[in-house]
This record gives sequence, C-alpha cells and structure tokens, in this order.
Amino acid sequence: MKKFNVVLEKIKFSFANLKMRLSAFGAKFPRIRDLREKLKDKKFKRNLFIGILAGIVVILVLARTFGNIQKVFFRKKEAKKPAITFEEGLSPVKILKVKKMDFKDTLPAMGNIKGFKEVDLKFQTSGVIESINFEEGEKIQEGDIIASLIQKEALLKLKYSSLEMEKNQKLFDIGAIARPKLEQSKLEYESAKAELDKTNIYALSDGLLGSRILDVGSYITPNDKVGTFIDIEKVYAEFSIIEKDVPKIALKQKVDVFVDAFPTKTLSGQIDRVAPIVEGRSRTQNIKVELANKDSALKPGMFARALIYTYEKKDVLVVPSSALKKKEADYLAYVVHKEELMTPKEESKGPEKKARSLFNFGLKAKKKEEPKEGVPKEAPPQETGTIEVRKLKVGYMTQDLIEVEEGLKEEELVVVEVQEEFKDKAKVEIMETQESVF
Repeated sequence: MKKFNVVLEKIKFSFANLKMRLSAFGAKFPRIRDLREKLKDKKFKRNLFIGILAGIVVILVLARTFGNIQKVFFRKKEAKKPAITFEEGLSPVKILKVKKMDFKDTLPAMGNIKGFKEVDLKFQTSGVIESINFEEGEKIQEGDIIASLIQKEALLKLKYSSLEMEKNQKLFDIGAIARPKLEQSKLEYESAKAELDKTNIYALSDGLLGSRILDVGSYITPNDKVGTFIDIEKVYAEFSIIEKDVPKIALKQKVDVFVDAFPTKTLSGQIDRVAPIVEGRSRTQNIKVELANKDSALKPGMFARALIYTYEKKDVLVVPSSALKKKEADYLAYVVHKEELMTPKEESKGPEKKARSLFNFGLKAKKKEEPKEGVPKEAPPQETGTIEVRKLKVGYMTQDLIEVEEGLKEEELVVVEVQEEFKDKAKVEIMETQESVF
C-alpha cells in the first residue's frame, strides 16, 4: 500500500510540473493556453489522469506481448525428447504366454462300411444256374440254399452209384464178392453225392444277400462270382492310411466314426485290424474298426469318415510349431523378458513463478484444455523386451503344435511366428501378446 501511495504522489508531482510548463508557454501558444484553462476544471483533470494511467497500462501490455512474440520467433528451439526411444533396427515380434493344456492329436481318414463277413458266392463246378433263392438285401439263415445249378446229370450219377452200392452190399452178404469191391461202390456213391452238393451254394451263417451279379440261365464256372453274402450283425469301417502317417497307427487306438446317413451320431470303436503291408499302387495301409450293428442301420458300402486318436496326454506345455527354430539337432525357442513400460517424460514441475505485474493481479491460471472429440489421442507407448535363447526338449509333434518336455515354464513368454534368428539378449518390440495357442 505504501508503494502504491508513493507511485500516486509521483504522478501528482509530474502532473503539477506539467501544469507549470503549460503556464510558461501559454502566452506563445493559444492551444496551450486553452489547455491551461481546461486544467482548472476538476472533471477534466480526473479524465486526463485516468487516460494517462490507461495509456501506461496499454504500453506495458503491448511491451510484454511483443516480448513473448519475440521469444517464440527468435529464441533458439530446443529439441524435444521423444516419449520412447528405440534402438535402430528393433525387430517387432508377437509373443505367446505358455500354458498347460490337454494335448490331443487326431488323424482324419475316409473309407467305407463293410460287412463283418463278406463272402463271394461261387459254385465249385461248372453249369447253368437253375435258381437263385434270395433277392438282394434279403435275410438268409445258416444252412439255406442260396443258389443251385441244373442237377439232372448229378442226380443220375447219384442214383446210379446208390443202386450199385446196394447191389454190391447184397452180393457181399452172400459171399459173392470181396470187401474191396463193396468199399469201391461206397466211395463212388459218396463221390456222386459230393458232385451233387457242388451244384448248390449253402449259407454258412446268418446274414443277407448283398450284390447279385448273375441271373438264372447263366452258364458259370468255378471262377465266376454269383453274388456276395454279408454278415451285418457287426460291421467294419475300413480306412486307408497314407504311407507317411503309417507310424502313427497302432492296434486298440480309439476311433470316432461318422456316416452321412446319421450326421448327429458318433460311432465309437477301436482299431481291430492293421494290414501288414502297404499296397504298392496306392501306397496306403488298410485298417479296420469293428462297430456294433444290431439294428442293421449301417449298410455295407456307406461312406464313412473317421478321427483316429493317435496321441493323448493331459496337462502338458504346448507351443505352436512356429515358435521353434531348428538348428542342427537342437530345437530353440526365444523367451522374451519384458522391460518396464516407458512413459513420456513429464516436464519438471518446479515452483511456479507468478508474475507480479499490474496486469496479472487477480487472474486465475487457465485450465488445461481437454482434447476435442474427433482429435486422435497419442498412441500408447509400445512394450519392449530382451531375448533369451533356450534349448528345448520336445515330445510329440504335429504339423501345428509341439509338446515341450523340458526348457520352458508356465507363464513364460515366447516369440511366435519366428521369421529370423535372434541373438541372445537382443532387444525386440512387442507388438501383440497371445493368451492361447488357438
């Protein structure tokens, strides 16, 4: 307050001095003389005092504004420090958090349903087909005659041998012939009976007639096929396995079978038979899966698909095959150790110096403006990490997944989709973190 009074007294003194000077020049300059007369008016004095004070304030404001502009345009610019500083050539990587899971590997296969017994129906002798007693798909019981040839000649031989045997038996009884003669006639009879049996095809078990190739009246030899006899109380699903997958197949492996006729039904079975050879032309190995078929719903010839469970293990560490790098006989993984997240450096916050000039008395500091809608925010700082090269002991391997037996721990981070070979302690930029292999 004292300082303000001193300033006010100096202004009054300057005003009195100005009045004296104006009085001295009043005689020579009429306008000054008029001004001197006006200075006697108290209202004019007050307005003049306010105007002079306002002019001083305006001059001070303009001086400070001009000084700020000069600082902006002419001061030496300081280089801004970036929020994050990365080394040149920092490689971007995707990482996976390693976790334990149940590991299953399945092998898809395609094949067909076949009867448990499929027998080609053939006659043991040549002749003309006289009758076929069943239609395709018709059930057959054990001992039924499925088909017959014309038996006239066979019946005649049987009749003749029967009469010869009876005659020789009577002669032997009265001692007219020796025993070898009687035995010969008996053998001829049995031979004729066997020849007659060859003209019939008998069912050896219950089943049904599958395909029927020839009709009545056709001449047939022992090499010709009449049709197929099928036992479908149980059926086989038969599949062909390509050569490269043969080592994965073993007896008793679990198999899920699917047929188009029952799309919502899963038929479970196991591998019962494995062919001992790989077929030359197709380079495949045949396997059979036995399936129950009490209701006869599964028909031979149906198209079948299968998932063969070649490997199952619970609670193991699994990583994608793209996470490993093979170097000679070793499998390498690149473990990433995250570094602390780097944030932009804030400007040092010292004690703010408040200006003590006349024009900033009572003014409040401006609030920091909020970002407007539509204006993109600054991208969050990227994470970085350091590489550790690890040798792994691997177990079961598939095309996409690999079981890790030794070398990794749960929750560790490994690089996936490895495109290059990293050196130990190399720094990388983490672009994405995956929580699961799927």
